[in-house]
Amino acid sequence: MVVGAPRRASAGELGIRHLGVRGGVSMNPDQFHGGVFLDAGRLASSLRFQPSFEFGVGNGVRLGAANADVLYPLAERSWLPYAGAGLGVNFVDVTNGVGEGNGLEIKPVFNVVGGVEWGVSKQGSRAPRRYVIEARLGIGDTPDFKIGAGVIF
Repeated sequence: MVVGAPRRASAGELGIRHLGVRGGVSMNPDQFHGGVFLDAGRLASSLRFQPSFEFGVGNGVRLGAANADVLYPLAERSWLPYAGAGLGVNFVDVTNGVGEGNGLEIKPVFNVVGGVEWGVSKQGSRAPRRYVIEARLGIGDTPDFKIGAGVIF
């Protein structure tokens, strides 16, 4: 993890810069979810690679998700809106209803992502703390819509 103020990364500079945690709700299936995400560097000067790992429960389904998102910042300021997309793999275990008893199924998915980051460094702290709100639209065997909030360390 990098300490100090965030700096602008150059193209193709991969490596873990920050770790974040987030949680929220999803629709179809209706669930609570939580997990971690990483700022894993830049694929190009303005494209951030952000893998994430989440676990959701509710509505008779346990769902694990591993996502590989590419995000594009829409503006460079203290409020940082972004948009992006990514591929993922969902691990689905239906515990009640149609599909119950099929065991763990692995499904490829596609996500469209949008969100905003904001925050400031604490006085005397070497690492910034930022906050994020993010929405995801899912295509495939994944929740149709997710919204979550979190913190970046």
